[in-house]
Amino acid sequence: MKAKTLPGHGNPIYAVVAHPKLDLFYTAGNDKGIVEWDLISGLHTRVFNDVKTTVYSLTINHELNLLIAGCKDGSICFFDLESGKLTSFTKAGEAIFDLKYIANKKEIIASTDKGEVLILSPLTREIIHKFQSGNDKIRSLAYHEKLNLMVTVSNDEWIRIYALDDYTFVTQFRGHEKGVGSVAFTADGKFLITGGRDAHLKVWDINDWECKYSFAAHLFAIYQIAVHPNLPYFATASRDKSIKIWRTEDFSLYKNLSIDKAKEGHLLSVNDLCWSSDGNKLLSVGDDKMVKIWDFDELDN
Repeated sequence: MKAKTLPGHGNPIYAVVAHPKLDLFYTAGNDKGIVEWDLISGLHTRVFNDVKTTVYSLTINHELNLLIAGCKDGSICFFDLESGKLTSFTKAGEAIFDLKYIANKKEIIASTDKGEVLILSPLTREIIHKFQSGNDKIRSLAYHEKLNLMVTVSNDEWIRIYALDDYTFVTQFRGHEKGVGSVAFTADGKFLITGGRDAHLKVWDINDWECKYSFAAHLFAIYQIAVHPNLPYFATASRDKSIKIWRTEDFSLYKNLSIDKAKEGHLLSVNDLCWSSDGNKLLSVGDDKMVKIWDFDELDN
């Protein structure tokens, strides 16, 4: 896979999100600014400067043309994507580690430093519901609309399952030693994938929540899992400086994107990654202050 490297930040980058309809994507981190990039040319087109602190997470509500940022100081910032201006912010009180926009519910879910899950209305920008999901950092959230399930994973090592329609508790089970850092459902809804600070990937059957696969996937903590939008693959990002792409059919390794294996990659921890909406590109960001655009072609093996 060929990569294009974009130097556009002055500090570590923690979040990347692709626009679901346009050839644009957004990155943010420790330098108090959100950068808008053109996916095709790789040029940055705008910088949103109305950010007062570190940004840990980003999501987009394209229906309302909103870019939403979760920040270290506990604020959730709403930017108008047409003007690039900060229109409002909601103060949650604790650092916001993950954000997701649920289109069919028209709700935003956010996770905090203290184990709280917040539900916000994108229209009013107000917190309409909140609940405790453990008492430690919730590093990542995932949901599957057809399964009516939402998942939180935490530094306390537990994976907690909730009904998506009303956020009632379903079940919980211990996931990884030293904490769980990332989570995603496979596109077909058959499995839940988790990545831990123990560098392992685990694959859980959603019918009985039994662990079907468990293996050392990286050398250090796994920070993100991104499932391909169309094809049977998923990507993982790790503190070991590598990105790996896996097959969802048998959870075997497809590609290792690192300096050692691919002669191209990040020089420090890879903190976040996402696929473009068409799945043709993989976007990654890291502590090395670099943004990378990887061209994905499953025939190029």
